[in-house]
Amino acid sequence: MKIAIDVHSLGTQSGGNETYCRQLLRGLAQSADRNQYELLYAHPAALSQEGVGDPPFHFVPIPKNPLVRICAVLPRLLAGMKPDVFHAQYVLPPFMKSKTVLAIHDLAHEHYPEFFHPLEARRMKILVPWSAKRASHIMTISDFSADDIARRFNLPREKITVAHLAASPDFHPRDKGESREHLARKFGLTFPFILYVGRIQARKNLSRLVEAYARLRKQGLEAKLVLVGKKDWQAGQLLEKIKELGLEDCVIFPGFVPFDDLPIFYNAAEVFAFPSFFEGFGLPVVESMASGLPTITSFGSSLEEVASDGALLIDPRDTASITDVLAKVLGDPGLQRDLIARGLKRSKDFTAGNLAEKALAVYRSLA
Repeated sequence: MKIAIDVHSLGTQSGGNETYCRQLLRGLAQSADRNQYELLYAHPAALSQEGVGDPPFHFVPIPKNPLVRICAVLPRLLAGMKPDVFHAQYVLPPFMKSKTVLAIHDLAHEHYPEFFHPLEARRMKILVPWSAKRASHIMTISDFSADDIARRFNLPREKITVAHLAASPDFHPRDKGESREHLARKFGLTFPFILYVGRIQARKNLSRLVEAYARLRKQGLEAKLVLVGKKDWQAGQLLEKIKELGLEDCVIFPGFVPFDDLPIFYNAAEVFAFPSFFEGFGLPVVESMASGLPTITSFGSSLEEVASDGALLIDPRDTASITDVLAKVLGDPGLQRDLIARGLKRSKDFTAGNLAEKALAVYRSLA
């Protein structure tokens, strides 16, 4: 089969979308299926992504601008390629003749449009349902998202395949002392600290996490709060909140962290907090559990499904809930050990290669 895949997210430091592409391609590269893959990329950094630069992959450049890419360039390229299947992200180009697989990770823009740039929210609200109805098949990353897509767009559930993500094997328990020594040397961090990993944006509910952290500081907590990730839409509101609470010296922003260093952050922390309002999967929760770190996340959306009993759940809309659970975990070594054991067990339910296996099955069924 000839499969064309839109991988414009590769090299963008765009969190979940880039991770999805990377895991898909690594799995396809290891498959025994001898397909031909045309990878449509927008950023030169995509060419250096580990594990995706060898045959059977052929990289084809496309524009970064979404309007030009989707409306003008992709229809022309795909008409010339004539792939058996085209695997797209969220939005299909017009005038498609080949079979199509559409990746929709979540419908956060439908539930929380206030957390997106107004133009982006409007674009997604129009184009995603239009694309979903046209697609030959849809792939998503949790049962929660599959049910949400089917219900909101009035689609048959059997049109949607769920393929979970998984933590890389690099995420495993390591020596805490060595991990701290590395971060102190490379990033100038001091210890102990509470950790968050993900985009620095309003949907992740970091303002309430900071408010909860401020309450714990008043109760005598000395640990820092380390927020790892790229600053995104509305990040300025969080910075204002930190300034308002007088926490500029206590809340640390290492920025986007190279992949090789990310497992070390998990292993150097005391607890991981991921209080997001809405997720299609929440891979950092699995990475934290796989690293042997006590994990806290939100109920609602897919996070309950992903965490199961491997993490403690908080009410993301209630600062007191976040405060109380953080204090409970930080103050109870027995609970910490229990969460570590439960998290390690739960993380093993998500296996590398699952995404590619499910995608290949869909490709075969369509072609």
